[in-house]
Amino acid sequence: MIAAKAMRFKCIWIFLCILIVLLVSGNAYSSDSNYPIKLERIDRSQARYNTPENTFAAKISALLAKDLEWYYETLTKETVSINKKLFKEAGLDPEKNFDMVDESDKNFIIDKIPYKNGVILVGKIVSKDGSILIGPAVFIKEGGLWKQTIEYNTDEELLKYRDLIMPEESISSTIKINPNRWNLNWYNWIKEHMEDKEWIEHFAEKVTILCMITNLKDNQGKPYSVKEIVPETILLNYLLHPQPWRFNGEEKVALIVKSKENSYLKERKGFKEWHHANKFLKKYKGPVMLVKFNKFKAMETLPEMSPGKEYELTLSGELKNGKRFKGTTKIIITGWNAKHRWKWNHPDWLNSEKDIDNWWNKENDFEDWWKKTIKKHER
Repeated sequence: MIAAKAMRFKCIWIFLCILIVLLVSGNAYSSDSNYPIKLERIDRSQARYNTPENTFAAKISALLAKDLEWYYETLTKETVSINKKLFKEAGLDPEKNFDMVDESDKNFIIDKIPYKNGVILVGKIVSKDGSILIGPAVFIKEGGLWKQTIEYNTDEELLKYRDLIMPEESISSTIKINPNRWNLNWYNWIKEHMEDKEWIEHFAEKVTILCMITNLKDNQGKPYSVKEIVPETILLNYLLHPQPWRFNGEEKVALIVKSKENSYLKERKGFKEWHHANKFLKKYKGPVMLVKFNKFKAMETLPEMSPGKEYELTLSGELKNGKRFKGTTKIIITGWNAKHRWKWNHPDWLNSEKDIDNWWNKENDFEDWWKKTIKKHER
């Protein structure tokens, strides 16, 4: 299995596709997308070459569809010529190009950088076994369309965008999410109506979930403190950045329990009671890092959601020494039965999950705004 894994990575590098991105449904990507993003699978009729991202989506979709002619359409003419030459000289069937993709991977574009007469898309592939491949793909315009080129693949400047992290190199961590039950009706209704009513959009922007991180250690059992984490590198499901904490006009990406930041936390209404009753905090003696994520956006990182189904969440980031850490936890998607009594035209049902009652959502301006919104609808 190890040999097969090594061969797969070798094929990725030799066959000119440093970055492989998994695609699962049809989307278009603008040239000013916010990164990281996860690309989605398209069919040939949807293929567009007006942005590097769309060309990349077409290329990987072609590989997944095992359509060699379509795949060649996503490359520059020179790249196609070299690709064919390499396979011929190696005595390999060109359809071996299809071996570069694996539908079990989780894959992302994490950055975009202008480069010479084109752009670099930097991507991350997270394989099922936990290995991570990071690498650049260069795109230039040819005949007014974006195509991938290998013209610059040997440039030393691209080396800094390449990395391979095997599972044993990652630092493990223990993660807990509150709440761990997310309502699909809540998400769907907001998604459908947030553009129509400003108060719905504002609510969705403010409500967060809480994530606790602790118990960092390497594969030899060596412990690391959460104080070594670089908060700005933390991502939920490799996509979503934390929503900052706000205290007295100051913003912090993360706070640490059992540290000097306890004074910040004690100012929050409900924190002391939560802290006293929390079994997770009592279980681990070391510091615990607290980050929060926008709840609506966190649900957007999940695949197609179904009530009653359990989903795994991944939290990842980097330490100050450059090592990467990750941890996983699970949540359940819930739904309401037909007998629920919530009135859709009244805003209070949006708080049916009692999100505003959680101490991490108790910001004075948000609470005051919510009370005013309720009163306005009761008139």
